Amino acid sequence: MKKRPNLFDYATSELSQDAFLTWLIQWADKDYREIDSSLNACAISFVQELLGKDNSYKIETVEAGRQWNNIDVWALVNNQYFLVIEDKKGTKEHSDQLNRYSEIAKNHYEKSEIEIKLVYFKMEEQGKYSDIKNAGFLIFQRSKMLSILEHYVNSTEKSMQNDIIVDYHKNLDNLNKKINSYLTKPLNEWYWYSWQGFYSELQKHIGGNWEYVSNAAGGFLGFWWNWNYSKIDGKEFEYYLQLEQDKFVFKLYAYKENERREIRDFYRRHLYKKAKELNVEISQFGRLGAYMGVAKLNSEYRLTNENGLLNIQATVDNLKNIMKLINETEKEIKAHNKVYS
Repeated sequence: MKKRPNLFDYATSELSQDAFLTWLIQWADKDYREIDSSLNACAISFVQELLGKDNSYKIETVEAGRQWNNIDVWALVNNQYFLVIEDKKGTKEHSDQLNRYSEIAKNHYEKSEIEIKLVYFKMEEQGKYSDIKNAGFLIFQRSKMLSILEHYVNSTEKSMQNDIIVDYHKNLDNLNKKINSYLTKPLNEWYWYSWQGFYSELQKHIGGNWEYVSNAAGGFLGFWWNWNYSKIDGKEFEYYLQLEQDKFVFKLYAYKENERREIRDFYRRHLYKKAKELNVEISQFGRLGAYMGVAKLNSEYRLTNENGLLNIQATVDNLKNIMKLINETEKEIKAHNKVYS
């Protein structure tokens, strides 16, 4: 028996998701309660979450639409709140668009009592949200959406369920499983979504940022953290750690081009010395450049359990242990500078 076709396996674009969000928000209006009370209740829960309200907030009137002044999705709720939703599917914010959309909405309603609510809707993973938060946007992520949709699917009689909601929920649930596949697949079977899920989990434990890095070989998802700043004889540089998927690299950033070789050789010398003392096996790696690799870890940094699957806590502990090498190298550099200052 063939698998039931899912609308959102075909409607994969951001515009398709825009349409779905607008459609669902519109269903929160009280006029649709008698047509489909379960769908109306689901939509109300969604809009309450978008507004940052609990379920005691009553929703009476909703007017929703798309592409007003390039804003992906907008909604006027109870003539009290104006929702600005930036919907991102497979991409991230760019060109200061969030601040621009915020200003457009605030200027439009500056002479009214309507309050602007800003929402960044992102179902995939993203490595950095600081710019979004700084622009005043609430980040609406996959876990919230799944919770709302799961309540609808589990509480509504199957014969009464709306097929669009069911399809979107199934599609989103499949995405969630892909992103969490780093916990269910052997290390050598990880793919794009596995790395996204792994990096997002790592952030919770050691901080850092991650995103796609393009190069001639096809690019990779990179994760970097533990930045340090120093200088020798007035020459400034930074050093940090970077994961290039299954590769662990010790990185260096030299501020000035004509100082790169000297700084690299200085840093590499101290790094190798401390690595030997701490029994961390590293080898030479990378080429001279602004952001350059100076060494790589010789062993697998990801640790597994008895089933050959990732042991996230053991892996985090392993990474923290390797971070001690950088901390000890920092002390060594400071001691050098103190002697020669």
